[in-house]
Amino acid sequence: MVSLDFFIFPEVIKSTSFLLSATSFFFLAAIFGDALFVRFDLKTFIKFLGFLILGLSVILNSWMMAVGFVLIFVGFIIDPLSKAKFIMPLPIVFFPFLTDHILFFVLSLITTVAVFQLAYVTKHQDFIPLGVGFTLISVGEYFYHLENVEQLKQLALAGSFLYLFASLILLGWGWSYLVLRLKNRLKFIQTR
Repeated sequence: MVSLDFFIFPEVIKSTSFLLSATSFFFLAAIFGDALFVRFDLKTFIKFLGFLILGLSVILNSWMMAVGFVLIFVGFIIDPLSKAKFIMPLPIVFFPFLTDHILFFVLSLITTVAVFQLAYVTKHQDFIPLGVGFTLISVGEYFYHLENVEQLKQLALAGSFLYLFASLILLGWGWSYLVLRLKNRLKFIQTR
C-alpha cells in the first residue's frame, strides 16, 4: 500500500524549488540592480530586468519566464567582449515553434552557452558557477518537459531537484559577488 507521504513529497520538493528559484532570481536581480546605482550600464540593466522577470514569472506565469531568459541571454551577448553575437537571433527563431518547458530549455541552454563563452573569452572563472546554474536550469526544464511524456512522467520531479541545486548555486554566486562588491566599497570609502 502506498502511503500519503509518497504523494505529498513531490509537491513539497516542487514548491520548495519554486520558492528557492524565485528567491535566487530576485537576489540576483537585486545585485545587478545595485550595480546600476554605481554606474548605469545597458548590459547590467538588461540582466537586472531578466532576473527580475524570471523571479516574477515563477510567481505569476510562464510567458514572463521566456522573456526573462531572453533578456539575460541578450545581456550576456551584448557584452563588448562576447564573441557569440552571431547567435543573438536564435530566440526569435525558437519562439514560434516551441512552447512551455521545451522553450525554456532552449532559451536557458543558449544563455548557458553565452555565459560560458564569455567566461572563456574573458578568463573570468567567477562566471563558471553562473554557467553551471543555467546548465542545471536547462536540464531541469527538459525534465519538466518530460511530464507530458506518459512513460517518462516520473522523471519530471528531477526538474525540481535540479532547480533546487541551480538556485543554491546562483545564491552562492550572488553572495560571493555581493561580498566582493562590499569589500570594494569599503576600500573606496577608506581611500576618500
